[in-house]
Amino acid sequence: MTKVVIGVCDDKQEVVEQLSNHITMVMSELRVSDWTLKQYISPLELLNDAEDIDVLFLDIEMPEMDGVEVGKKIKKINTDCTLIMATSREERYKEAFLIEAFRFVTKPFCIDEIKEALKSILNRKIGKNEIEVFWERKKFMIKERDITMVRAYNGYVEILVGASIFRKDVSLDCLEQQLDERLFFRISRKYLINFANVERYDNSSVVVCGEKLNIAIRRRKDFKNKYINYDLEYRWR
Repeated sequence: MTKVVIGVCDDKQEVVEQLSNHITMVMSELRVSDWTLKQYISPLELLNDAEDIDVLFLDIEMPEMDGVEVGKKIKKINTDCTLIMATSREERYKEAFLIEAFRFVTKPFCIDEIKEALKSILNRKIGKNEIEVFWERKKFMIKERDITMVRAYNGYVEILVGASIFRKDVSLDCLEQQLDERLFFRISRKYLINFANVERYDNSSVVVCGEKLNIAIRRRKDFKNKYINYDLEYRWR
């Protein structure tokens, strides 16, 4: 999974530190390791980094530049940035809808609100990254979530997407490291499957889009645990 960059912007340093601590605690609870945090007390500094930020906690009331105005500028620079607005004034919620704010968190901060917001955002992002594949020497970009399964051969892999089969000249080990571990699982030396396409499974095998595949003995317990976690956390998407 690509590293998630989370930004925090408030004109008060103590508020930035407090919110940052809450975010760090929540990301630890959610067991997200590949992420980084950026802190800002100046909206102008924030705008310089806007292209790199995936999730932004943004204060609405700031003297240098109003948070809603900052949000508008952010969205022009980076349409994929998810905005979470922080305010103690509920009457300003309506304004934030104009910049497609995903969530609001109230001041003083409630860690449960922050956790719910971050969990929802991370769930939305599952499988949205793209990888480069080839078919008849032509390059295509496909989203991870569209992959049914991956088959390993000597020196390359076949990537199944619906009825199409693409090729990538990497090892299955290498591709496994690139794909979102919340969505994909290595069931054997030859197969990597997408949990979203599992139709049923038992103690020794799994059926993916009508094809029955054996699960390696040493991977069976881990498969069941991770599939149940996927089913509970992400299946609703």
